[in-house]
Amino acid sequence: MMIQEFEKLTALTVTPSEYDTIEQMYYEFDGDKRAFCKKFVEDNRIVEVLRLNAADLEAQKAEALSELHIANEKIRRLEAALDRELEWQPYEDTHNVSQADYDTLAKDHTTRELTDEEAADMIASEFGFDRSKIVIVHEVITYEINRHHQLRKVGTTPRKALFNAWDWNYIVFNIKGNVTMGWEMHDGALQQYWA
Repeated sequence: MMIQEFEKLTALTVTPSEYDTIEQMYYEFDGDKRAFCKKFVEDNRIVEVLRLNAADLEAQKAEALSELHIANEKIRRLEAALDRELEWQPYEDTHNVSQADYDTLAKDHTTRELTDEEAADMIASEFGFDRSKIVIVHEVITYEINRHHQLRKVGTTPRKALFNAWDWNYIVFNIKGNVTMGWEMHDGALQQYWA
């Protein structure tokens, strides 16, 4: 019996997967297709079909999730092996203020943290930037480098605006409208920040 015959004899519309279950029932039925369809409708066996198909879908979903978990675990292991092969190491751009220099300034008991307003005022007065366009940045990007000299971003490190003296200070900032280039004020001098 074809799906079209079943639908004509029962006045039901079923999906191909539902019909696969119905067809299996038909093969197990002792009688012809007309008798099967009549009995199928009388016994309201469509509920059974839907329940069987739902259980089958749940089993397929569980199997797919299991396969996905196995694939994700394999990807994780391969990525870890690739990372070891590429020999990733922490990297600091030598154009920028090093984390060690920043930490030395931050740890000194006479160093104070500047507010964004104080830092922006200092930059505007010292270097002539438009005060309204100065955006103080509170973190810098951290990188790793591999043996092929490729960089990857691995996170950020907090960097507060700090002041100890006019020749010992640190502020990192951007200028509104120029998101590709940042600046560092370090020890009273201005330098481009390479991100």
